[in-house]
Amino acid sequence: MRKAQAALEFLTTYGWAFIVILVMIGALAYFGVLNPSKVTPNRCLVEAGIECKEYRMTATTVSIILNNRKGSGMIISVVNATSDVGNPGPCTLDSAYPATVLSEGMINITCGPANFASSLGNKVKVDFTITYTAPGGSLSQVAGGSVYAQVQ
Repeated sequence: MRKAQAALEFLTTYGWAFIVILVMIGALAYFGVLNPSKVTPNRCLVEAGIECKEYRMTATTVSIILNNRKGSGMIISVVNATSDVGNPGPCTLDSAYPATVLSEGMINITCGPANFASSLGNKVKVDFTITYTAPGGSLSQVAGGSVYAQVQ
């Protein structure tokens, strides 16, 4: 009889402790403490040879400043963007298409009007592709990248 009582007390004590731990984990998840997007840093990643200098994401626009470090110029013909949350809108450059970017030159890309108003304060990922040709070249190349940042 004593062994059964000891076993029952053991299971009851540790059972309550287990339930308390589950309730605490549930509360942390409910209040967003366990949300990994709150602790992951903002980032801008682009294919090798192109450097992401600056980026900003608002409810209506996505702005990216890139530096051409490929060692030769590039003639950009199209920039497209997609997102998992909403439509970032059509992308434009600081000059008309096709835009020539010299080696070590900068290019400003602005996509919008975006519809990220429902994600205000949250982090959103926007993937973009840049279609370009080398000066004097005839074959198109595609460079891809992504921006993961908080909507301001």
